[in-house]
Amino acid sequence: MFDLKLCISISLSAKFIVKVKNSGEDSEHPIHLQIIINRKNQLVSTKKHTSLKDWDSKTQTVKKGHPQAQAINTLLITIRSEIDYFILSAGRQNQTISFDDLKAIVRRLTGVQEKKPVQKLLGYFQQQVKGLKEKGRLGYAETFIHTHNSLKAFLNGKNIDIASINLEFIKRYEEYLVKRNCAVTTRSVYLRTFRTLWRNGMKDGVCAETHYPFKDFEFGKYNNPRTKKRAISKEQIELLASINIDPEKDTYINSRNYFLFSFFCRGINFTDLASLKWENVKNNVLHYTRAKTKEEFIFSLHPKAVEIIEYYQNMEGNSDAGYIFPILYKRHKTLQSIRDRKKKVLARVNKNLKELAQKVGIEKELTTYAARHSYATVLRRNGFSNEDIGRSLGHDSVKTTKIYLEDIGDPLFDEIINSNL
Repeated sequence: MFDLKLCISISLSAKFIVKVKNSGEDSEHPIHLQIIINRKNQLVSTKKHTSLKDWDSKTQTVKKGHPQAQAINTLLITIRSEIDYFILSAGRQNQTISFDDLKAIVRRLTGVQEKKPVQKLLGYFQQQVKGLKEKGRLGYAETFIHTHNSLKAFLNGKNIDIASINLEFIKRYEEYLVKRNCAVTTRSVYLRTFRTLWRNGMKDGVCAETHYPFKDFEFGKYNNPRTKKRAISKEQIELLASINIDPEKDTYINSRNYFLFSFFCRGINFTDLASLKWENVKNNVLHYTRAKTKEEFIFSLHPKAVEIIEYYQNMEGNSDAGYIFPILYKRHKTLQSIRDRKKKVLARVNKNLKELAQKVGIEKELTTYAARHSYATVLRRNGFSNEDIGRSLGHDSVKTTKIYLEDIGDPLFDEIINSNL
């Protein structure tokens, strides 16, 4: 009998008993391990049987006369030893012991395979979202949420077992996205996120390693999806800057300032722009860490960028939390509230930029992201190499830079060709 009062403030005992099912000296009865924790007890079967006449309750073993005495006693001794070791280890580490812990040891040693609960696709997506949020990866969590919602619509709200998913299912999901006129870039995000979920499932034991439905799915067509042409010319930038905006319409002034600041600050994205504090600028040198890549940027500010910053230095209603731009305030304390605030302001900024662009005849749909593409395009037109442009943008690959520049081709190469014809 194992009987311990552990330093983890629980009383625990465990012993083997024969559970009598019917009368008769020669009748076989199941041998159970009785576990008592804090005066509550549960039984777990050893999958072995003995008659009462062959059972020694004092030693908790079967007598030698039993035809399977050696096999049964070896199992009981092994269970006893492993439980002893587990209890002592838990005591040293001050860990709580549960009934399930001890039952699992017995079931493992008796060869009982517990059935794993069937994992549902949408439920596992929700688990992934919860885990990402707990880690503070709110942006990536949103990507999983959007993919989850897309799959939920595809399934008409019906949840299915992950194990039932195969290549045919993935192809039908892709066809569904195409029929809904889902952009190539969006399809790429959904399908890759789905694949990531499956790989996570293989690590978690949710998805069988021998069943990988994405193995024969063709991702090549999504490797370098063409994006919409976003860049505008330097002349159009100047047109945007020259618009006379009513001082009362401060949200339009801010929207234009954010766009121009991004353009003159090497394509800084809106998330990083909104997070800039006055301490990030010293002697007209900007120093910040890009949220997406964790890469540090240090560079002298363009005079136009300095003008924009000076506009906000003593502005009434500016941030009370030390931010340069009136986007985040002290009330935005949590990661979620900061993210929600940025999304809300960004939506308003892009709406305002669209209206301002129409005023000066810019036909492209103007967004804050167009400032980053425009910055890269203007540099390329002025002779900068793709490598230098990519380095200034913080790109890991020249391929990414080429995607930014694809809507202008290569003006330098064009000039060389045309001048020799």
